[in-house]
Amino acid sequence: MPSGGSTVLPYSVGVFLKAPATAPEGAESILETVCAALEADDAVVSRALALSSTTTADALREGRNMDFLIGVRLKAEEILPEPVVSSGDAALEVLAWLFGGLPSWFVPTLEYPLTGEMDLEVIDLNDRKVRDWLKLSGQPSVPTPAYKLRSSGGSRSLSLVDRSGGEESLDNYLLSIVMPPMYVSGDPEAVKGALNEEALAGFLGELMEELRGHLGRDEEESALRVVFPAGLEGSSFAFDLVSAAGIRVLDLHRLAEETERYRWVLRGDELQRVNGILGREGRARVEVPGGIPLVAGKNLIKVRALRNDGARISRTAVIFSGR
Repeated sequence: MPSGGSTVLPYSVGVFLKAPATAPEGAESILETVCAALEADDAVVSRALALSSTTTADALREGRNMDFLIGVRLKAEEILPEPVVSSGDAALEVLAWLFGGLPSWFVPTLEYPLTGEMDLEVIDLNDRKVRDWLKLSGQPSVPTPAYKLRSSGGSRSLSLVDRSGGEESLDNYLLSIVMPPMYVSGDPEAVKGALNEEALAGFLGELMEELRGHLGRDEEESALRVVFPAGLEGSSFAFDLVSAAGIRVLDLHRLAEETERYRWVLRGDELQRVNGILGREGRARVEVPGGIPLVAGKNLIKVRALRNDGARISRTAVIFSGR
């Protein structure tokens, strides 16, 4: 599983870009950026997958076998904002310009306000209303998201290097010979690109923390939980089931590319034993006899459980096996 100082939540999430979205050129890469951030070394979730859908209804159908959906709407920088000159950086830039020349290009003297915004909506695919919606077709409205998150504002200070791009870069640097770089406006598209990149990075950092907090609280308060211990190994695979009531169904799937799927079902005497422990203690260890047959590379382990009262969850672990 991903490593890092933060707890990796055992979720498989689908991320989709909601339309219409005013986004920078190459908007498709935004999805990959969001997914990569969620699965990074300080990962939030076990697995994040970019979806092709651009509406909530389509995303619900495309990602129906996941745990959560995250819908992203991004408003990018469209009009170049008026910068503010930082007095401290301006003095440093002038000194660098007078006595060094080239170093003045790298002083972030012009501060631009960020006007872009990012909205996220999070949909719990284990919610009963969401599952009911998926079973029926032609419903007029989609289920209400579990919660919505928004990030906006801030600013970014840019240097002449940040403000230069394309064919005009050489002209910008030549102009800086006769005047300090702060007076060279630069390439508007390069400025907007730098601001969008900074805004996206800031939004992701802020929203990842909020998302981790929301999902973490949801996990702690869930009436039915699957807890994966640290250091998972296929040769001795086990997990804890937490519930105040008995379960009706529990199965485990191993998904790996170009291999047959592996499925194990808790049934018979073992199901009765687990339900008995849950009734007494509220927490039971579930072991997969013989472990899970792993394949080289990335193995996605998904556990699904259905409680007697209809509460449903699915939880995901990712195990990397040596090649």
